[in-house]
Amino acid sequence: MKRTPTRFVRWIVTLVVVGTLGIATTATASALYHRFQHTRLINSDDYKAKFGKWEVVTLPNDIDANIIHSIVLPTGKLLLIAGSGNDHHNSDKSIYTSLIFDPETRTAKRIETPQDLFCSDHAYLPDGTVLIAGGTQSYEVLPANLTHAGGYMTIRNENPDHPAFVPKGTIFTGKDSGKVYRSDRDITIPAASKDPVTYKVSATDRNVYVAAEDAGTDGVWDRNDHYQIGGLTYEEQQNLYGFAPEMALKKKEYQGIDSSFVFNPWTETYAAVGSMAYARWYPTLTRLPDGKVIVLSGLDGSGRILDGQTEIYDPDTKVWTERDDLRRYFPTYPSVFQTATPGKLFFSGPSTGWGPAEEHRDPGLWNLNDNSFQLVPGIRDPNMLETGSSTWLGPVQDQRLLVVGGGGVGDSDLSTGRIDIVDLKAEQPKFEPFATLPRGTRYPNLVTLPSGDVFITNGANDYRGRGASDILASYLLDQQGGLHPMADPTVGRDYHSSAVLLPSGQIMTEGSNPLFADRKNTLPGKFERRIEIYTPPYLFKPDGGAVARPGISGGPDEIQRGGVFDFQVRNGVAGVAASEIKYARLMTPSAITHVTDTNQRVIDLPFTPTEQGISVSLPDNPAIAPSGYYMLFVVDAAGVPSVAKWVHLG
Repeated sequence: MKRTPTRFVRWIVTLVVVGTLGIATTATASALYHRFQHTRLINSDDYKAKFGKWEVVTLPNDIDANIIHSIVLPTGKLLLIAGSGNDHHNSDKSIYTSLIFDPETRTAKRIETPQDLFCSDHAYLPDGTVLIAGGTQSYEVLPANLTHAGGYMTIRNENPDHPAFVPKGTIFTGKDSGKVYRSDRDITIPAASKDPVTYKVSATDRNVYVAAEDAGTDGVWDRNDHYQIGGLTYEEQQNLYGFAPEMALKKKEYQGIDSSFVFNPWTETYAAVGSMAYARWYPTLTRLPDGKVIVLSGLDGSGRILDGQTEIYDPDTKVWTERDDLRRYFPTYPSVFQTATPGKLFFSGPSTGWGPAEEHRDPGLWNLNDNSFQLVPGIRDPNMLETGSSTWLGPVQDQRLLVVGGGGVGDSDLSTGRIDIVDLKAEQPKFEPFATLPRGTRYPNLVTLPSGDVFITNGANDYRGRGASDILASYLLDQQGGLHPMADPTVGRDYHSSAVLLPSGQIMTEGSNPLFADRKNTLPGKFERRIEIYTPPYLFKPDGGAVARPGISGGPDEIQRGGVFDFQVRNGVAGVAASEIKYARLMTPSAITHVTDTNQRVIDLPFTPTEQGISVSLPDNPAIAPSGYYMLFVVDAAGVPSVAKWVHLG
C-alpha cells in the first residue's frame, strides 16, 4: 500500500494548528487520525480493486438542481428532471428545471421545461424518445396553513353528445348549504357513454379541488351536498352538476396534471403529446410488447388517488385511451413489470406514497386479457413494502424478480432488510427468501449490471432519513444470493434519490430529500444536489490502474428481433479474443424516479465466436425485448464489461 505524503503532511499540520490553539482534545486527535486512516484506505490500490471507488461531482450553483428523475439517453448523456424540485415557491412562480448532464465531461446545462414534471413518470418509446406523463398541479397545504375550507368536487356529465369544459374559477353553489366554492384549475369532463343497443347512458365523472369563497369555518360543510355549476344554461344544468361528501379545513393533497410530453434525446427538447383522461401525480409507466405504454395509479386533479383507472398510450397516434376493461387499483408509483408473457404484468408489491395500508398491496400476476389478478404469496414483511425497490435479477429471460427493503405505509418508522425473490416461470410462483441487508432499508437504489448481478446502494433506516438514519453502504448482490459489501458512498441518499448505470459501466447516484438535517429532528433537511459516480472494482487492476477492457465495435446500429448479427470484439487493448467473452447483453437505459424503474432489464444474447468477434442471436419475443434503444455490452471471463455500444432494436 502506498502512502500519500501530501495527505499525511496536511493531517499533521492540521493537528498541530488545532493543538496550538488549545482546542485539540484526545477525542479530536483520535477523530482526525481515524479520518486520515480511512481516507488513505479508500484511496489505496488494494481497496479500489476489491470494493471500487466513489467520486463526488458538484455542479456550479447556477446549474445544479433538486434532481428527482434520472434518464440515461442514447446520446450517452442524462436527462435530469427537477421540475419545481419539491419546492412550492418554484411551483408558485412556474419555475421548472431540467438538466442535460454529460458524465464524460462532468458538465451540465439547463434546458427549457414546459410544465411541472415533478413526480411524473417516464418510459422509452420504440423510436428512442422518452414519454413523460403526469406531474404536479399544486402542492399540499397542511390544515394549519389553510385559510379557506375546501375538498374534492366530483363533476358529473350525463350528456352523451358533448364533453364539458369547466374553467378555473367556476362557481359551485351547494343546493342544501347555499355555500359557494370555486374550482382551482381548468377541467374537461368527457361526454357520457351510450350503449348502441340499449341506448343506456353512463355518466362520466372527473374530480377537481374547490375552495370556499368565505374564509375560515364559514366555508365548512360536513355533509353530502349537490352543487349547481355557475355559468350554465338551464338545459346544461340538467346534464352537468357537482357533488361532494364534505368541505372542510383538512389537508389539501398534492394534485396531478393530465399532460404528457415526448423528450427527444437528439434535439434535447420536449414536445407536448395527447393529454391523459385523468390527471396523475405519482403514476407508473410500463412498456408493453407492442410499443405502447400503460399508465397506472396516481393522485388526480383534486388530490384523490385514482380508483384503478387505466390508460394506454399509442406512440403512432400520440393518443391515450382509457381502458375501463382494465380497471385495477394500485397504490401510487406501483412496481408493475411486463413479464415474458404478452398480456401479463406482475405487481411485485413496492410502491411509494399514497394508498390504503391494508388493501391493494399484495403482489400478483395481472392478466390483461380478462383483467384477472392471481395473488403470489410468500413475501416476508408484507406490511413493509412501501418505499421498497424491485428489479430483475439476472437476464430477464430467467424471470426472477427481486423485492428489496421497504418500510411501513406513510411516515412509519418500520423498515426491513428483506431481499426476496420470485420465479415467474414456476407453475405456481411464490416468493422465497434470498438474502437480508444488515439494516432495515427504505429507498434502496437498485442497479442491474451487465453481468446480471444487482448493485444495491444508499437508502435510510427511517422515513426520509429521520433521526440521521441515512445508510452509507453499498452491496453487490450476486445471482446465487451472495451479498458482498462494496465501497461506502460518501453522500447520504433517501427519498427522491436515484441511481443509474452509465454506458461506461460506472454507476451514478443523485438526489435525496431528507426530512431533517440532524439526529434530533430539529433542523429542516436540505435537498442533496451533489452527484456521486461509482467506479466498480471490475474496472480496477490490483495495482489501482485501469483494467484492460473488452471492446465491441463494427456491426449494425439497427437490429431486429429473431435476427443474427455480427460484431467485432477485442480483448483488452489489442488483439481479437472472442473466446475470452463470457456474455453479450442488451441493457435497457435507466429511466428512474422514487427508486422505481419497472422497465430496467438485462437481455442475454446467445453468441458464437467468429473470425473477428462474435455472432449474436436476438430473442424473438417482444415481451422480453421490446423495440427501442439499448446499450450493448460484452463481458469477459473476469467479469469486466466493455463500454456500451448503442443499438436500436427495430
